[in-house]
Order: sequence, then structure tokens, then C-alpha cells
Amino acid sequence: MDGAIFPLRASAETRQVRFMTAGSVDDGKSTLIGRLLLDSGVLMRDQAASIGDDEEDLAALTDGLEAERAQGITIDVAYRYFETPRASFIIADAPGHEQYTRNMVTAASVSDVAVIVIDASRVEGGALKRQTRRHAAIAALMGLDVIVAVNKMDLISWSQERFADIETAFADLAGVLKLSGVVCVPVSARRGDNVVRRGGADWWRGPTLIEVIEQSRGPATRHDAPLRLPIQAVLRDVTSRFYVGRLEAGSLRPGDSVVLGPHAYPATIASVRIGGRAVARAEAGASVAIEFEDERDVTRGDVVAAAGARYARAVVADVCWLDETAWSKGRRYILRQGTLETQALIEDIAFVHDIEDFSRREGASSLSLNDIASVRLVTRDPILADVFTQSPGTGAFALFDPQTSQTCAAGMIREAIT
Repeated sequence: MDGAIFPLRASAETRQVRFMTAGSVDDGKSTLIGRLLLDSGVLMRDQAASIGDDEEDLAALTDGLEAERAQGITIDVAYRYFETPRASFIIADAPGHEQYTRNMVTAASVSDVAVIVIDASRVEGGALKRQTRRHAAIAALMGLDVIVAVNKMDLISWSQERFADIETAFADLAGVLKLSGVVCVPVSARRGDNVVRRGGADWWRGPTLIEVIEQSRGPATRHDAPLRLPIQAVLRDVTSRFYVGRLEAGSLRPGDSVVLGPHAYPATIASVRIGGRAVARAEAGASVAIEFEDERDVTRGDVVAAAGARYARAVVADVCWLDETAWSKGRRYILRQGTLETQALIEDIAFVHDIEDFSRREGASSLSLNDIASVRLVTRDPILADVFTQSPGTGAFALFDPQTSQTCAAGMIREAIT
């Protein structure tokens, strides 16, 4: 019923949606998440009772770090969980400040959808703020579905004209970034209008924000993609050997034919277990233990995959530089892809993405904090050459300093080099 706040609970058939929120400082990201948690009925009774009409009360549900509370900003990625009858959700609340762009990349790397929050009261004439444009560009670069929550509509008396201006401006931006299917929803996170329940504008006949998120197409791609199971550990008992890992893409059943590692050794699945119990099928996202019909030499870092999995020692990738120490040519790193670790070297920078005007800056000789660049990367051992937009779980990697273990870069594979 419109205007009602109701408890929401998921059934066994629900799917999981991983989404992140992004936008400029004070656009209301944390307040929006607080509203989703409150109106979804997942808070403890005493928590819900402590929330009044104050926007800061809602934001405090996600701004958990003491530094955030002191400054009134989000400086880290905060993760929260809730459910509806149709889906379960993992939310990553990314920071808005430009200096924390790397945190947004971290959040985007584990998300299917980006909810970009825009403060309608601070946008005039369709002039989107720089951070809004930056976050949209990063979401496009990482292949996320994009939903726009036009927030604080109550502060401008639910102006349909202002909403239309913002919707048009974002559509123009989406065209430049080649984003398709973007949906804009007018909301008031403080009041709760059009977030979980309807309200606010008589002229709005579209869906609520939660309905749009539920209908996003991201999770289906993980289930439909070819099988990818990076092995985390090998467990042995007296009679059996189990290979344990998280199913990053595809599904597994007893009797399935698979291939192992870069040499594509064939194998057949004998059993699949989840939580110690044998199951007839496991889907992407499940942590599983499998047995093979015949003994196979498989160790941590190997991947159980569908036939046709491609490996390479050289790839073209986009990397976001996360280290305050700039990259220098010839420096070697440890590349981690899933559970595999190997040495890696950035041979060349093709160009740096200019997130401000979406141009390409060629001729770069170094990478600094928050730079996003297209590079040629070579590795000592073969790595899976999955394209990130098709298989995010295995098409991503991280680079580490071998001496300090400092995370230096997050990467997304774009193509293999043969």
C-alpha cells in the first residue's frame, strides 16, 4: 500500500544484488542507506526507535568510523546488508571526496550496480558537479549498471522542472560515457519518499528506488557466465580430497566436465558440497568443496573452469593507482588474481583516462595516486585472460609491493595479448 512502511524479508528464491552508492559530499549517500535500512525493517527495535526526523540520525547508521563522525563525511567503504521479498542486498557506501577516489574503485570492484546520488537543491540549469561526473565515469569504466537517485527533492518543493533538467543532463553524460538503461528516481532520503515507499510527488508515476535496484540486471551475468572456481585450499581426509573455493561465475553439478589451469587438463566433478552437505547444484557466489572422479594435481591458485578458458602472460588492462608512491618503469609487483599470485611488470602506459573531460592523455611516464590508465601488463606465470566486464570475479586483479605488501593498484583486464 502506498505510503506504508513494512518489514521486508527474502525467500529462499531471492537473488543477491551488490550495489554501491556514490556522489559528491553532502548529497545524502549515507542518509539514503540509513533510510533503506530503516524502511526495510532490518534494524533492531531500539535502533529504529532512536531514529527521528534528523538526517544525521540516518547517516549515523553507516558512518561508523570515529573520524567520519567527527568530520561528518564518509572516508572509508562501509558495507551493509538488507533484504526484500525479491532480493537480498550488499551495499557499499563509497566516499565522496576526490582524494578518496580509490575507495570508490574498491567499492565498484565488488558491485553490480552504482547508485549515484545527486542533491537536487544544489544543481541549477542541469550543471552536474565534478564528482558526480567523475563517479559516473568510473562506474562506466567498470561496467556497472547506473541508477540515479535525485535526492532532497523535498527542499525544492518536488519541482518537476528541476528533476527534468537533472535527468536530461545525466542522459547527456550517459551518452558520452556510453552508459545505457540509466534510470533517474526523485527521492527524499530524509523523509523516505520514493526510496522504499512512495510519496512526495503526485507527478511521479515511475518506480521507487528499491524497485529499480531489484530489477537491475547485474547478478544474472555471474550465473550465466562460464564456470570459474579459483581454488583456495585442498582438504584431505582418509579417503577423499576436497578442493575448496568461492564460485565466481557459472554453476557446478556432479558429472560436469571441466578443465584445470592454463594447460586445460580435463576432469569430471564427482560431488559438490556446500557447508558440508552434498548438493545437486551450486550457483555463482557459493562457497563450495568439490571432488573429482579421478585424482588430479590441483593446488591453491589453480582455477576449475569451463572448456575454452583463455590464459595469457600479457594483457591490456585498466589500472587505478592506489599507492601514494608513484609507479616507475621497470618496478616489479606481485599480481593477485583470485587466489593466484605471480610476479608482474607494467611494461607500458598507453594512456591515462582524464576523468574530468573523458579524454585520453597519451605519453604518460608515471602513475600517481587515483590515476586510471590503460597499460600493457606482463606476468611470470599465465593468468586467466577474462575480460572484466564479462567476468568481474576473475577479470580483476590487484598489484602489491613485494617488500611492504602495500596495495599499489587495482586492475581490470580488457584484452589478452597473444
